[in-house]
Amino acid sequence: MSAPATGGGGVPGAAVSKAPTWAPGETWRIVLSMTLICAAGAAILGGVYLGTERYAEASRQRNERAAVEDLLSLGPGATVAEIRQYLSPARDAVIYRAGGGDAAASAEAAAAAREFVFALDGTLLRSGDVAPAAADAKGLLPLGRIFAATRAGAPAGFVVEGEARGYKNRIRFFVALDGDWRIAGVRVVEHEEDPGLGAEVATDWFQGQYAGRGMEDVVSMDVTKDPMPEDWRGALRRRGAADGREWAEQFGSLQSREAGHPIYAVTGATISSRALTDGVRATILHFRRRWALLEPYLHDAAGGE
Repeated sequence: MSAPATGGGGVPGAAVSKAPTWAPGETWRIVLSMTLICAAGAAILGGVYLGTERYAEASRQRNERAAVEDLLSLGPGATVAEIRQYLSPARDAVIYRAGGGDAAASAEAAAAAREFVFALDGTLLRSGDVAPAAADAKGLLPLGRIFAATRAGAPAGFVVEGEARGYKNRIRFFVALDGDWRIAGVRVVEHEEDPGLGAEVATDWFQGQYAGRGMEDVVSMDVTKDPMPEDWRGALRRRGAADGREWAEQFGSLQSREAGHPIYAVTGATISSRALTDGVRATILHFRRRWALLEPYLHDAAGGE
């Protein structure tokens, strides 16, 4: 009688297993296939990112333009010139690049930008035309933007971009100033503060506290943990939903009363409240000094218009 079949382990009836064998070149074909699949996936994702990034950037620019017009209450016929500020790589000069007209101008118009370079002591070092991509190519450090508005040929105010370090990350904001150097409004455009706490600095009721303050109020502007008066809180909560002129007529006396008082901090978010307040004050004071230097040259470059 023959013996029962056994596998490699000597177990009766077990089949003998064999290691898989690969045909010559099979491994390289698999590697090549996986590489092509990964490359195709990366190309698709990259294309989607570039496409959506372009639309996201266009949307951001539209939203910022709308914020500038809203903060300054600009109507039809108003124009907004965008001025970009940079710090030189050696940190020994401040560079201003003024576009060739409206901030929404075409790329061809933007190519006529004018550049002004100032030493840190305010001395004009040089000026001249510059290509649109020159600033990025030089590796300059951005210092924010200035939006100078005009209506019927007359100044209609400014919006200055600022940045502050909040509780979690940076807070980017716009500060609007009218022709009398009073705060027309503040708008937080980007932040990462906690919802219900630091994120409250981006609400209409908190940002509305800055409006109407003149330069003398800005210099001493501080933050308090004291509770906000209920009449002022109620007025601020109605600010976003009401017409600006009607709101001013109804609550102008309250705004005048509070102009010399500190900013009331968000409960539980004093750090975020103070960060935005300090950022607004520093942005305004820096801008006023810079504009005193820059404005005469911009006026000359525009032909005295």
